[in-house]
Amino acid sequence: MGIFPNFVVFLLIAIVYECASASRRQRRPQPSGIARRLKQSSDFASFFSNGNLGESNACVHHLCSNVTNYPTVDVNTIIKKKKEFHHFFGSVIEPYSPPEILGKAPVYGATEDQNMCPVKTYKLSPQTALSVTMKRVVIVNVEDFKQVVSFEVCIPNKKCFMDDRKPLFYETFCKQQYTLIRLVTVAESGDLILDNVPIPSSCVCSYKRTV
Repeated sequence: MGIFPNFVVFLLIAIVYECASASRRQRRPQPSGIARRLKQSSDFASFFSNGNLGESNACVHHLCSNVTNYPTVDVNTIIKKKKEFHHFFGSVIEPYSPPEILGKAPVYGATEDQNMCPVKTYKLSPQTALSVTMKRVVIVNVEDFKQVVSFEVCIPNKKCFMDDRKPLFYETFCKQQYTLIRLVTVAESGDLILDNVPIPSSCVCSYKRTV
């Protein structure tokens, strides 16, 4: 008879111990939002510090696509949570097209309007660029969140159309124009911000006196 009560007591102690252990396991703290942000911040700081922001020959006027080690997964995670930034995505800028004149009579034999300067047209989804403060920035450009820029750049060392008919003592040259736009970028802290980035806009014909 003495053995049975002792067994019951032992069983009760074992049950209480197991319940306490289970409770402690359930209460084990999960990684906090702060900890996740710190890790995320560390990831971006590492990306910024490892020389990933250098320009390659594929960059166009400091706009670079297909950047090596671009943090696609982290950028995707951040932008999906930041719904207030979602309306910024799509075609950010397009080349200027003059409005058509209503009621214009057709001109037979006319050809399409041409630029005064030879240009090359680009359509890019840049992943890095130089901001207006000349700081290298990481631009949000992932599968479902694209920021597309279309622009024209002057072809180097080309003169204006009909340069051979310019006035005496003058010379013509083609000059690159820029415009300033705001793009969604990722700071080293892992936060999203809007940065002002200069983008090529057009190529214009200019002239100057030589004497």
